[in-house]
Amino acid sequence: MRFRPISAEEAGRYWDSGEPRDKAGAYAVQGLGAVFVAGLAGSYSGVMGLPLFETAALLQEAGIAVAPGAAP
Repeated sequence: MRFRPISAEEAGRYWDSGEPRDKAGAYAVQGLGAVFVAGLAGSYSGVMGLPLFETAALLQEAGIAVAPGAAP
């Protein structure tokens, strides 16, 4: 994750929103904190919590269908 430069005023407004108080890393890439994200390498869903693409691939390798009507 790469953040753009954030001014003290922006950081203060973000803190005052209440969003960072219950977030790992004090930001939510899918929330208000998204305006600070300049770049992301890797899995977007992994940053959000569970790396869905990678988890689905592992489940399929184990023979578990991960989508309705999907063949393992």
